[in-house]
Amino acid sequence: MSKAIEFLKDCEANNKLEGKLLFDYNLAKSSWLGVGGKAEVFYHCDSVIQLSYILKKLPKEFNRTVIGQGSNILIRDGGIKGLVIKLGKSFQKIQTSNEVVIAGGAAMDKVIARYSQEESIGGLEFLSGIPGNIGGALAMNAGCYGGDISKIFYSAKGISYYGNKIEISRDDFNFEYRFNPLSSSIIFTEISLKGSKDEQLNITAKIEKINKEKNLSQPRGIKTGGSTFKNPDINISPLKAWELIYKSECHNINMSGVSFSLKHYNFIENKQNLSANLIEDFCKLVQKNVFEKTGVKLDMEIKILGDR
Repeated sequence: MSKAIEFLKDCEANNKLEGKLLFDYNLAKSSWLGVGGKAEVFYHCDSVIQLSYILKKLPKEFNRTVIGQGSNILIRDGGIKGLVIKLGKSFQKIQTSNEVVIAGGAAMDKVIARYSQEESIGGLEFLSGIPGNIGGALAMNAGCYGGDISKIFYSAKGISYYGNKIEISRDDFNFEYRFNPLSSSIIFTEISLKGSKDEQLNITAKIEKINKEKNLSQPRGIKTGGSTFKNPDINISPLKAWELIYKSECHNINMSGVSFSLKHYNFIENKQNLSANLIEDFCKLVQKNVFEKTGVKLDMEIKILGDR
């Protein structure tokens, strides 16, 4: 048994940590795709102080992985070595300061959108169309319906993977399309978003329009991971990912229960519960076919974690 595991088992045995510390934990239910391997150690955390403590105490070589609501991740069958961290309920609080909405990293995007509506703060309506929580949204610069996190980000608090507390301003980020370069080294525990005063009726109308469009164009009530591939840069291709998939006739591929939704050709429907690796193989086949037929390389928007 490694020193890291001994330390974590001692924390569990002596109730040294708030939240839950679980070993050999099945992560399939932590992904919206419904399949996946196990976490060597899973920490459902409810305290900034204790999260910092545990990260400082662990050997630096012990792997750290952070997951949110699981809406946009694929966890390979081999599972994730080291410590898998998920922020708990104490990180779901939301408040306002003038036109800034301050939310814990585990606050759901759609809940923040509704809270902003109640506070008559506009500009955050698009969050109602993004599944998952705000920490994950910031980690990938999530966006939809003309909005993305980079447009409303104000500041954030976080903890480095080695336990140091960090405060981040807008100037510290170099946002890219569906990418945040700091997401591989920081756990975002609190995010501040800048909106603007607006009438509740206007905000409500925008949210209702987004939800209506989402219900019409995206699958619901199935095991999916949201958008599978990023849209390519406009300079590379004027076509969106789903259009390239359709043009390459990949929309008809069915790999043992893994296929694209008829509602949206960039949303996977997973109808099997045997393997996450099968979904990854499906994605690789689509990438190969799209590149061969269009010359465009599709990059994954779903984040793939763990070992094969």
